[in-house]
Amino acid sequence: MTQKTLIIGSGRCACETAEALLVRGNEIIVAAKQMLQFSFPITDLEARQVEMLTGTQIFSCRGTVGNFDIIFVRDGEKLYRSVKNIVIAEDALRKPNFSLYGLKSCSHVISLSGVTESLSDAPDKSLFFSEIKKALFLTGLKDESHPLILEEIMQACLRLQSEFQIRSYILTKNLKVAGNGLESLYKKTRASGAVYVKFTETLPEIRQESNGSITIEFLDEITGEKFRLSPDVTVADETILPCEETANLAEIFRLDRDKEGFLQSDNVHRISVFTNRKGILAADGSRGIQSPADEMTDAANAAVSLLRPAADLPETFEDRAEIQKDRCVRCLTCYRVCPYRAVILNHIPHICASSCERCGICAAECPRGAIEIRHLNNADISEQIIKAENTAPKGDKFIPFLVAFCCRRSAAQAAELASRMRHHLPQGLRVIEVPCAGSISHSHLFSALNHADGVLVLTCHEGNCHSETGNLRVQKRAAQITEILSMTGFEKERILVKTLASNMGKEFAEITSQFEEKMIALGPSKLRN
Repeated sequence: MTQKTLIIGSGRCACETAEALLVRGNEIIVAAKQMLQFSFPITDLEARQVEMLTGTQIFSCRGTVGNFDIIFVRDGEKLYRSVKNIVIAEDALRKPNFSLYGLKSCSHVISLSGVTESLSDAPDKSLFFSEIKKALFLTGLKDESHPLILEEIMQACLRLQSEFQIRSYILTKNLKVAGNGLESLYKKTRASGAVYVKFTETLPEIRQESNGSITIEFLDEITGEKFRLSPDVTVADETILPCEETANLAEIFRLDRDKEGFLQSDNVHRISVFTNRKGILAADGSRGIQSPADEMTDAANAAVSLLRPAADLPETFEDRAEIQKDRCVRCLTCYRVCPYRAVILNHIPHICASSCERCGICAAECPRGAIEIRHLNNADISEQIIKAENTAPKGDKFIPFLVAFCCRRSAAQAAELASRMRHHLPQGLRVIEVPCAGSISHSHLFSALNHADGVLVLTCHEGNCHSETGNLRVQKRAAQITEILSMTGFEKERILVKTLASNMGKEFAEITSQFEEKMIALGPSKLRN
C-alpha cells in the first residue's frame, strides 16, 4: 500500500504542508500550476521524496483512504499515481466588485488587490502613489463584505497615511469589526485620519467620467447635508470565491460543498480541515475565506492530521456495513446515499470498511434490506426493545413504556448527562443508542411501535449531523409512518422527533417528561402487543 500524500495547490498553505511532510521523511506528490518555492534548500534525499506535477489536470479518482488511484492528464498523456491521502489547498479566487458600483477598471479605479500589490516592496511603488492625495474605498455598499476584506482595507489606509500622507475615505454600510483585532484596527485608522461614511437608507451616487475619474455625491445621514468627493483613486472591494477548479475537484473526489461552493459543508464535525471523505483534507482557500494566519493554521492542522502515529488511530472494521450479495439487486441506492463515499463500484457495489463510519444510512435506505451492520439490524434492535419491555416497571397505575432512539453523538450523551445531573426521567423510558439517527429505518420504528406506548426520535440539530443528512432522513421516515397510521385512527402524537445537542441534559429530561405526560393522557397504545 502506498504511503504517498498528494498535495493540490501552489500557495503558501500547500507549500507549508509539503515542507512539514518532507522534513519528517514523507513522500509527496504536488499537483500545482507552478513549482513550489520552499523556504529551505531541498537536499538530494528530500528531492527524491517529492514529485512535482505542473501543467497537469486531475482526470479521475478511484479508491478510498489508504489507496486512492489518481489519473492526471498532461499534454494529452495520462499519468497514473496511487496515494494514501490527499490535501486540496488551492488559493481562493478574488473578484473585484467594479460592476456592483457601475465602474470600469482604469488608472483612477483599481481593485483592493491592486492597492495591496502596489504597497508591496516593489521599488516603483512611490511613483504609483506620488500624485495621489485622496483615496476612496468602497466596501459592502451592495453586498455584505467579509471581515477579511475590511481588515485589508484598514491596513491599506494606515500605510497610505503613514508612508504617503494620503487621506483615505471608507464608504460602507455594515462595518464588520467583529473579527479578531478589527475593533482596535478601526480605532487606529480613525486616529490616523481615515474618514468613515456609513449608509443605512440612501446610498451614494457614483459617477465615472469619460476619462475614468470618479465623482461621488451623498447625503450625510447624521447632519442631513450633501457632500461631494472627487478622489484621485477609487478602490473597489472584492468578493472571495472558490477557485475555478473547485467544482471540478468536488465532482472528481465526491466532496460536499457549502452554499458558496467551498470544499467543506457547513458542519461543525468538519472543523478544521476535514471533509466528508476519510483521507481527503481541504485547506486554505479550498475550504473557505482564509486570512494569511488562517492559511498557516490550516497547513499545521493538515500536517498534524497526516502525521499522527497509526497507534493513535485504532481501527476495527468488524461492525461496519456489509452488503449481502445474495440479496443485492445493484440498484445503487447505497452508492448514492452514503455521505462518506464508502461504497465502491466494481462488478457489484462493495463497502470499503476503512471508509465506513457505520452511520447506517445505507442500511436504512436499502429497498431490499441487503445491507447489514452488526447490532443495528432489525432483529437486534427488536431484541433490545423486548428485553426493556419485559423489565419495564408495572403497577396498578399506568406507566407508559417509552422507547427513545438517540444519536450517540448528541442525544445519547444528553441522556447520560441528564442521568448524572439527577434530573427526573420517566420510569418507563428505554434509550436505544444508535450511531446516527439516519440508521433508524421504517422497520425499527414499526418494531418500537409494536412494543411501546410512545416512540421518541432524538437527533442532532440540523447542520450538526456528522453524516450531513441523517437527521433529516429519519424525520422524513417518521413523518411517513405518522401519516399512514393517523389515517387508521392511530394517535400521531405517539411518535415525536426532536433535536438535541450533547450538552442538553436538562432539555432531554424536559422533552421525555413532557412526552410521558402526553402518553399518560392518551393511555396505553392500541398497537402495543
